[in-house]
Amino acid sequence: MKVCILSDSHDHIPLLDAAVADAKTAGAEAVLHAGDLVAPSTLRCLEKYQLPVHVIHGNNTGDL
Repeated sequence: MKVCILSDSHDHIPLLDAAVADAKTAGAEAVLHAGDLVAPSTLRCLEKYQLPVHVIHGNNTGDL
């Protein structure tokens, strides 16, 4: 199983979106964000990929 592992995206939606798009193209079956997503609304950009997303709370994370 291939997993897309990310961290510290800090609400940079275009970069997060591009990274997950590349990972899905490469065969990723899930996303693990290892902290500092910041705003929960940032996750909405990942819905279109229909992958399970797991998020670890970081030190700059808002109301997840």
